[in-house]
Amino acid sequence: MKKLLTVLLLGAIATPLALADTPAETRTKSFKKILLSFEPMGMVVRGRDPYQKDAFIRQADTLKQLAAEPFNHFPTNNISGKSRAKPEIWSQPAKFQADKDAFLKAVSELNLAAHRGDLAVIKKNYGAVAQSCKSCHDAFRGPEK
Repeated sequence: MKKLLTVLLLGAIATPLALADTPAETRTKSFKKILLSFEPMGMVVRGRDPYQKDAFIRQADTLKQLAAEPFNHFPTNNISGKSRAKPEIWSQPAKFQADKDAFLKAVSELNLAAHRGDLAVIKKNYGAVAQSCKSCHDAFRGPEK
């Protein structure tokens, strides 16, 4: 009976650890959550969906709330798990930080524009967020493996 309890206890402890995401998997999930709010805004900006101010504000608020989260999952010199992160993230930390700061600033400005409701300004700020994503991806994201 004691052996059975020990095996069950060890299994209960080991199972969650074995199922835990790597930092790469966690940040990928975080970036995908960001896309769930960013992409619908893009449909509005490109005129494919109608502009509905309240819905747009909710998406912009969600984007702002989620924007910093993925950056918490770039542990120092760690590319464990399936990752498209380039080593330059760690060899060029000042540039990576600058790109992160530019993204967060662009997200904040888009959020302010959403709350003001001026679609022309929203479109400009949406473009700035998209450009900040592209800039960082160009420098720090490798091809799919």
